[in-house]
Amino acid sequence: MTFLRVAILVGGVFLAPLQAAPPTLSHLFPAGGQRGTKFTVTATGSFTWPVKIWAPGIEVTPQADSGKLDITIPADLPADRVWLRLFSAEGASASFPVQVGTLPEVVEKEPNNSPKTAQKLEGSSLLVNGVLEGADVDSFAVELQAGQTLVAAVEANTALGSPMDAMLQIVSPRGFVLAENNDDLQLDPRLAFTAPQAGIYIARLFAFPSTPGTNIAYAGGANFVYRLTLTTGPYITHALPLSAPLPAADPQAPPATIEVTGWNLPPQARVPLVKLGTDRLPFAEFDPIDDLRNVSVNEVGLAWVPGMAGSARIRLSPFTTIPELHPGGSEPAVVLKPSSLATGWLRKKGQVDFYKVPLTKGQACVFTVESRTLNLLVDPVLKLTDPTGTTVAEVDDTGPTQDCALAHTAAHDGDYTLSVRDRYAHFGERCVYRVTARLEQTDFELNLAADAVTVEPGKPAELVVKVVRRTGPEGALGPITVEIPSLPPGVTCPPVISEPTGPTAGEVKLSLTADGPAVAVPIRISGKTSQPAELQRFARTPARLGSTSEAVWLTVTEKAP
Repeated sequence: MTFLRVAILVGGVFLAPLQAAPPTLSHLFPAGGQRGTKFTVTATGSFTWPVKIWAPGIEVTPQADSGKLDITIPADLPADRVWLRLFSAEGASASFPVQVGTLPEVVEKEPNNSPKTAQKLEGSSLLVNGVLEGADVDSFAVELQAGQTLVAAVEANTALGSPMDAMLQIVSPRGFVLAENNDDLQLDPRLAFTAPQAGIYIARLFAFPSTPGTNIAYAGGANFVYRLTLTTGPYITHALPLSAPLPAADPQAPPATIEVTGWNLPPQARVPLVKLGTDRLPFAEFDPIDDLRNVSVNEVGLAWVPGMAGSARIRLSPFTTIPELHPGGSEPAVVLKPSSLATGWLRKKGQVDFYKVPLTKGQACVFTVESRTLNLLVDPVLKLTDPTGTTVAEVDDTGPTQDCALAHTAAHDGDYTLSVRDRYAHFGERCVYRVTARLEQTDFELNLAADAVTVEPGKPAELVVKVVRRTGPEGALGPITVEIPSLPPGVTCPPVISEPTGPTAGEVKLSLTADGPAVAVPIRISGKTSQPAELQRFARTPARLGSTSEAVWLTVTEKAP
């Protein structure tokens, strides 16, 4: 008997074996949980259940019911969020954040659309997980004593990517607005309200679309997910200073601490400072490398403590950190030698801070001032004056940010003057900024347009890697070898060379092929050069929700039958 492979034609269409689609994920609810607890999350998207989950740092177990996940967060996890991704043999979903909190958490209960039907909360320090379905208004009743300060803070668009521009109000039981905020952490509102007398107060939340349209109306949907912190206890907004040295490699070194500020905090409160990421978090988050010229050797630190709501992210830098805050106001200027960082605080209306930067003719220096990208309130204007008193440049907004950066090569020996002010002469508790003066260094960056790649056996997949070269006093970079250092069995990807000039100087393409078992793993993409010195950098994924990563998800699909 002879067996033939037969293709079946129906109406002229070839019916190939159906292939399942990769899983997709649109949102998680709730979008986080309290440290040291176990809770259940519903994942919404398109997937075949049970699906596999990648979420380093936390324990995730799928339930029998489709989309239900049991999540456990370790009490000592050194992170304020982790990233969860669904994957299968066909590919992977986008990753979504799981926020890590310190307060007890509850879930919103409807109906709660008005002050009369507001959800009564037990206690005055907790976090509410909610969703604005349709043109919804959510209300929560909190009992306060006279003189108590209630901190209300929303995590939604900025923290979770929810497509909402929220409005947060504190109202009386009769609906009179006593306090409100729209945009504090970019599109996410936050406020502190001190009760004039004992009684019940209502925290009310509603939203408009984060992308404005022609219709002005309340908006909502299944993906309008939020986390609302309501606490009369301590709440951390930021740390002082905004940077710290990289942690010591000595495991016997005493743990680092840093001063934090916010609401309901004791004066000069200090909390532990830890580096974001450990062995349990092998793919840590990094600050984006963007128009503000952040360098890849920087890392992220986290200041937090059990019992305090909120946390503060800190830049951990190899550059010199000036621990004292700028005293503020007029001369004499603070000396800011390259390469170093300092923190300033605009305490008075119209305040201008001055920094003295000693440079030698020919030195190339990069100056940056960051505040809005750190969720602080300064809209900085940076001005550089040379030793002759001539203004070299004045910069307001750099790229899409309200912060600013300036690169300059010194034409004179001597002290340059760097001044920092707020564009609108604002001042106050959160009018804090970080200023960096650093020498240009010979270095390079590798950037990706996607954080995942899928390879089908017998069909090469291409991964484009953008190369940004920086030339410093050490000289221009030589060839850069771009490769994937560790690949699963059966997967090959020849190294490629980015030459100093020509079409590969700014972009290379990696070609992955597979002839082995199906696999789904995270990988890193490495770049190495030996000219003018040994240097290695890893490719970063596109920035998302204020951070980037080195984790690229690789899926090798099963061989076709």
